[in-house]
Amino acid sequence: MVEASAGLTSREPHADEAADEPDHDHGESDPHFWLDPLLAIKYVENIRDALAAADPAGAAVYAANAGQYIAELKALDAWIVEQVQAIPPARRLLVTNHESFGYFADRYGFTLLGAVVPSVSSAASPSAEQLARLVDRVKAAGAPAVFVETGANPQLAQQLAREANVTVVSELLTHSVTAADGPAPDYIAMMRYNVQTIVAALK
Repeated sequence: MVEASAGLTSREPHADEAADEPDHDHGESDPHFWLDPLLAIKYVENIRDALAAADPAGAAVYAANAGQYIAELKALDAWIVEQVQAIPPARRLLVTNHESFGYFADRYGFTLLGAVVPSVSSAASPSAEQLARLVDRVKAAGAPAVFVETGANPQLAQQLAREANVTVVSELLTHSVTAADGPAPDYIAMMRYNVQTIVAALK
């Protein structure tokens, strides 16, 4: 068993403006490291080292493959930085269906206004008061969209969108890739797809 995220320090998930709300759960830690490609490098290194330890004869092959993929992750990071420049700084605002894009936001200079479900688990539920406060934050900041992951129930996000007069973008991928003939059949394609979706909605 390999803990791919070993050695990474988790962030406490919270919206930038909601961190001190009394009903926010400060006991959670955010597991979504992979949404920052530079943090995902640690996954590659941990897997490389575990494979080399289990199969020393193949260590050179594992190292070469890992090195190639790490280079691809660094190139992906540079591409994301370039793409984000198309979004005016004042519009780099993320509202998501649950708290999953914290590492992405930290890396690429987005402000997290909040999540419809204020938890790292999409199975949690917000209170009416939490949702109302999020509506107020979205209105005050002028966020243009709320992002929902593919497969998630969009009803609460749609309610927020109606009350805050924003668009629902229900196409992000965070926990899985698509089929081979879909737009995001692997991790790098998934990240590119997400970035293109976010940029198109916010620019």
